[in-house]
Formats: sequence, C-alpha cells, structure tokens
Amino acid sequence: MNYISIFGKRVIFSGGGYFRLFPYFLIKSWTEKSNYVMSYLHPRDFDMNQPLIKELNLYRRFKSYVGLKSTQMKYDNWLNEFDFLDVGTAVNKIDWSIVPRVQL
Repeated sequence: MNYISIFGKRVIFSGGGYFRLFPYFLIKSWTEKSNYVMSYLHPRDFDMNQPLIKELNLYRRFKSYVGLKSTQMKYDNWLNEFDFLDVGTAVNKIDWSIVPRVQL
C-alpha cells in the first residue's frame, strides 16, 4: 500500500479511511509522486446511507464515517486522471527491487 510520512508516522493514503479523510488535491499530489499506487476500498467506503453504529466510541465513529460524502467524487476523479492496471499486469511492470518495503 502507498503511504506518506506525516510527523514521522507512515500514513496510507491510497484507500480506506485515509482516502476518505484527505482532500483530493493531496491524494492527487501523493499519487503523482509515487512510482505506483495500490488501492483498496470497501463498498462501505462509498455508502453514505449505512447505519450509524451508536456503540462505537468517538474515535472509531470518526474513523468509520469521515468523508463518506466525498469518496465517490474523489474516486471518479482519481480514475479519470490516472491510469490503473490490474494486479497481474502490474506485477510484471513494476521493478520490485526499488519499491520501498514497510516492515510489519
């Protein structure tokens, strides 16, 4: 997954909650600076009408629901402004020896 460093912390920008949180101009800028982009998005990342789980604490509620209204627009812009490949094609095109690895 693609990340940027914010105050020394690695933050993934190419999917999920951070994709919903960050404004598109930042996602676009970080994408332009990346050698490749791998993305992940769940159907719930696009569902503005999903039920609100009231039992979630404030942090989890923010993380689960922030940016739902803008996800589709950002995703559409991203797909229109950049070329994406399926994983099988990308595996053969990417020089994996220069891709940074994150130790988990």
